This record gives sequence, structure tokens and C-alpha cells, in this order.
Amino acid sequence: MPKIQTILVAGDSHTWGQGSGGELELDSPVNGELRPLAFTCPSYVNLLRQRIGELTGSLAIEYQGKALSDLCEGNRRGQSALLDEGHRLVLPANAELYRICFQGQTESSRAEIYLDGIGRLEIDLTMPVSAHMYRFIPLLCEDGPKSLEIRCRSGSVLVYRIEAYRGPYALINAGIGSCPLNRYLTPEVWDSWITPWQPAVVIAEGNTINDWLTRESPEKYSRLLTRELGMIRSLGARPYLHTVSPILGEQAEPHSPYLYPEMVDTVRKVAAVEGVPLADTNRSMEQFLSGLPEQERPSALFCDPWHPNPRGHMLYAQALFELLTADFLFSSPAAFRENQRDP
Repeated sequence: MPKIQTILVAGDSHTWGQGSGGELELDSPVNGELRPLAFTCPSYVNLLRQRIGELTGSLAIEYQGKALSDLCEGNRRGQSALLDEGHRLVLPANAELYRICFQGQTESSRAEIYLDGIGRLEIDLTMPVSAHMYRFIPLLCEDGPKSLEIRCRSGSVLVYRIEAYRGPYALINAGIGSCPLNRYLTPEVWDSWITPWQPAVVIAEGNTINDWLTRESPEKYSRLLTRELGMIRSLGARPYLHTVSPILGEQAEPHSPYLYPEMVDTVRKVAAVEGVPLADTNRSMEQFLSGLPEQERPSALFCDPWHPNPRGHMLYAQALFELLTADFLFSSPAAFRENQRDP
């Protein structure tokens, strides 16, 4: 069986990568964007993946755009490799976990996935028209060289992106922009975005800003966070929490009858009650800002009133890296698996 351990980072647009600059490379980004940003953009999840990789020897490779179309005779539609019926995409690789992103079609579309010539999955990619017509498929396999093959069974198949992971840990970005926690926890999202990855660890951002903007009370938000931690544990995963950045501008009305800092403090209280390790990024960012003149604060950590800039993302990544290493998760895969047995 594969030995790779999956670390899932759950959250909204901060986790997805808004503000890091990678979103500027997307063609016509939409509200609630699902398409992953390139590994090279300095979002906090990418920076954290890089640090974990350097420490543990974990590897992550992405294939997208032209690289994918070159694997299927150069056929392409937009940013996706195009497979018509009878065509195939073949990727020689050495990975233990693949994350395959397909672009859905309104007309009948079915794909087949093979490993070393053996059929593993058949997928119906037919979807209703929406701005979020993307489907993410996990594929776990044994370590060692192999051939990943995607075939078009019917219609047209569009392969948007393939991520390949190898080594002790795979860090997966499960951020969804503009997604409050009460939506993130619905079966529609959770059962497709979290459960299939069989995570060993889930780092939860808590979707704090979006829950505040939807006018949730701190009390209801506390119940949602507690519910999220229970759902993480029910997967056999170890939960972590982190607070998100301060925001600029009005902290209450017209956005909410509650103060934004009340929502952030709710994350701290839930983490303490539930005994969950917490990276208090909000506090460290507040401390960073307190040493600056008022006129310099907006550009210091923010790309807009709601999202951190690359420096803010770097502070996120540093806080989470320090938390994870302090918890001795990455001293060795064996130590990590032993830690998973803790209550």
C-alpha cells in the first residue's frame, strides 16, 4: 500500500492563494475560483509545501497547459489538454499520489484512467453549466516508476492539470474562494473536496472572513468550527487551526453586526477547548503592523482590505511551519504515524 501521508489545507480564498499574485495568471478568474494556482506562486500553501519538501524530501510536480497538451499530440482547448474519442494522454512518472483536475463538459464526456495499462477508474465528466466546472480525482498507487494514462471513452475529455506527489508527505490545497464555513461543511463540498484525499492531517483556516461577512454570530461560528473539527477527526485525521489576517477598513457594520476580532477570538477559544494546536497568524500580523506608521500598514501585508499580499502569505507559511515542526510531525514518517495514534 502507498506510504505517503496527505496533509490537506482547508479554507477559503486565503488558502486558495488570493493576494499572492498567482491569480493574475488565470484566464478570467471567477468568484469562488476552484482552478489551482501554479506551485511557483508565493501563496502560503505553496510556501509551506516547499518548506515541508525541503525538510522531509517530499516531492511535488505539476503538469498543466502546454506540458499536458504535448503529452497528447499537442491538442488543446483553452488551458486544458484535449482528448477526443480514442485519444489518450500518457504521463511517465514516479509518484504515489496523483491529483487529476478535469474540466467538465455540458455534453456527454467520459474518461478512463489506467496505471501501467490496468484500468483504475472510469469517470463521468458531464456537468451542468456553471463557473465551476472542474472535477478533482485522487489516485493513490505504489511507489516506483509507472505510466499514468488517461483515455477518452466518449465525447471530449479536457485535462486541466495533474499534480504528482512522492515521498513522506503530500500537501494538498483544498481552498475555495468566497466560501463560508457553513457551505464548506455541506456534503456537496466536503464529500468531494476533503473526504476523497484520505488526509492524515487537516490544517483548517476556518473561513473566518467569509463567515463574518455572511453575518454569522460568534456563537454560531463557534459551533461550526467545532463541527468541522469533529468531521476532520471522523476521517481519522489530526486537526490543526490557524487564525487569518487582520482586515482593513470597517470592522463591523455595514458588513456584520459583530466585530471581526470577535470572530478571530472565537477560533482561539475553540482551539483551546478542543485541544487543537493553533497557529495564531492574526496575532503575529497585528504585532508586525503595530511597529509601522499608520500610512505604511495597508501596503505592508495586504493586497486589498481582505487578502494578504505575498509578505502576508509568507507569515502564514512561517507560522504553520513552526507549529508543525514544534509538534514533531516531520522528524520522520515513523514518528508522524506514531503521533497519529494519539487521542
